[in-house]
Amino acid sequence: MQKDIKMKKTNLFLTIILMVFPLVSQAEQALSKELLTSFQQLSQQWQTLDVEYPALSASLDDIDLSQPEKIIAQLKSSKAYPKIKAMLANSDFDTIEEYYDVAVRVMGGMLAHQMKNMPEGMNADSISAMLKSSIAQMKASNAASAMVAEMEKQLADMEKNMKAMKSAMASTSAADKKFISDNAQWIMSIMDDEH
Repeated sequence: MQKDIKMKKTNLFLTIILMVFPLVSQAEQALSKELLTSFQQLSQQWQTLDVEYPALSASLDDIDLSQPEKIIAQLKSSKAYPKIKAMLANSDFDTIEEYYDVAVRVMGGMLAHQMKNMPEGMNADSISAMLKSSIAQMKASNAASAMVAEMEKQLADMEKNMKAMKSAMASTSAADKKFISDNAQWIMSIMDDEH
């Protein structure tokens, strides 16, 4: 159970990273069930990297998500890169950038789909405002400084990632959004299979 939670946290971190990569080859290959099945299979293998190379996630934690070129450089210079190249060689993806391109498109499309289905008035900005309000209330009621610091860290992390998420959504083509919207349940089910 604890391992599953750690894996899900790693997946979330990698997902956020993947959302910030530039969309170099967006028009090259239309999203399809075959492409996403291949993407999911490679993503499952990617999970093993955290177990085999725990320093990789730690080193990526220190890089600002708005600097994708630094993240790519970190991956390419890591001890895990030969394994990443081997995983790519056994997949339908030729390069790490190609894999990330699909990840960005999928995550951008899924975010757009989920935002479309959020209750009226609920969006990233309103969630940020609620967190700020909670922090202010905690400070006013003299809550433990460790609790306040943790909330402030969550807010800072969220705001840092917000720009990348908005960019991923804006960069997702209408065709990708339609494919994802039409297949959202299926996409969520195959991504949920990543244990």
